[in-house]
Amino acid sequence: TIKKLEDDNNYLRSINKYLLTLTSKYSEQNKIFHQSSIKLPISVGVQVLGDRNLVYNKNFIINKGSKNGLSIGDYIIDGLNIVGRIVNINLYTSEVVTVKSINYGDEVFINGKSYIVSGTNNNFLSFLRKKDSTEISDFQSGDLAVVHLDNTILRLGIVSFENNQPILITSDVTNLENLRAVIND
Repeated sequence: TIKKLEDDNNYLRSINKYLLTLTSKYSEQNKIFHQSSIKLPISVGVQVLGDRNLVYNKNFIINKGSKNGLSIGDYIIDGLNIVGRIVNINLYTSEVVTVKSINYGDEVFINGKSYIVSGTNNNFLSFLRKKDSTEISDFQSGDLAVVHLDNTILRLGIVSFENNQPILITSDVTNLENLRAVIND
């Protein structure tokens, strides 16, 4: 049995070396193509509890809370795309408002300028105003709206137009399987 354990251990070490090689290759390719490494935020994996179809409202409950280091305002992401923010927290669970909800609002940056956006209960956010101003600046369709979080940039959506008014198209909130909660340290 000791021989079997040694063989299993050697097998696992070889797999670990293989995975390290794969990830180092990806890291090098990423530097080549993007001239910088991807900055990932500190986060914890979460699972959705309850209404996964978001039928009754645009909020959902996750299986992590203050005991896991989460706090109100923390972002829930899928990759680097924002899915929502924590609005209510308990020890072991939290309520998340999605970007699709009329109750969602955020400060975003587009081309280096700050704007305030609000939810609409649709697949887009509306622009309320430019931060510290009453005017809405000129946007280009396809401009990317991001949120700056420490050294990480999270994507909120892409600028589009509806009836000559700028709107922010958000990512689809249908895959709730690989979500992470960004911890603001």
